Amino acid sequence: MFKKLFGRGDTPARVLESPDQLAKGDAITIGFDEHPELSNGELFVERVSGLDLAAKSGYERRLLHLGQTVDNRALLMWLHDEGGGAQLAFAYGAEQPHVEAMINVDQFAELFAPDRDYLVEVDSLEQAADNPWIADKYVQDQAHEVYWLDRDPNDLKTNSEMSNDEQACDYFRLTSKDKKAAIEVFVFDGGRTDVYFIKYLPLYKIEDMMPAA
Repeated sequence: MFKKLFGRGDTPARVLESPDQLAKGDAITIGFDEHPELSNGELFVERVSGLDLAAKSGYERRLLHLGQTVDNRALLMWLHDEGGGAQLAFAYGAEQPHVEAMINVDQFAELFAPDRDYLVEVDSLEQAADNPWIADKYVQDQAHEVYWLDRDPNDLKTNSEMSNDEQACDYFRLTSKDKKAAIEVFVFDGGRTDVYFIKYLPLYKIEDMMPAA
């Protein structure tokens, strides 16, 4: 599906056949797209981190950090597959003022209510209609503890114990009805809360993958 690229000289470059093979220093090119942060862009993998979504069963997600958007928001990508076929997940980090401008924060705050026994539903706001990353409505479909790893999980040796690079946090996900968009929330000890707006896109959105020199 993806072009195999080889460097010049005696030593061939790595062959990139799938986005999950990307590593620090590699680059991707994306053609025209409705998301201005991605459209006609060349994005470089600045670092890679991991996410264990099933409480110590292994790092199911390799997060590719692609720098920042023009609005200085962290841009991430990973390979998303929950049984319906592989997709690209692109996400940008959103601080509190941006979250408040995009979605109903009163509904959103219900995620953190103690002893809650219902699924949270969150509507987007009218001014979010011009943002192609935002869906009209989200419904919570996950809530549990996860582990962040501040390094590439491919570099880890098998180890069942927490390392200095690993941090536990509470995780919530809300997904749109059409499964094309999501919001992920990570709540760390001390109250720090990271919010990401996500869009799921087909693999062909990547036109080229280029290994680091």
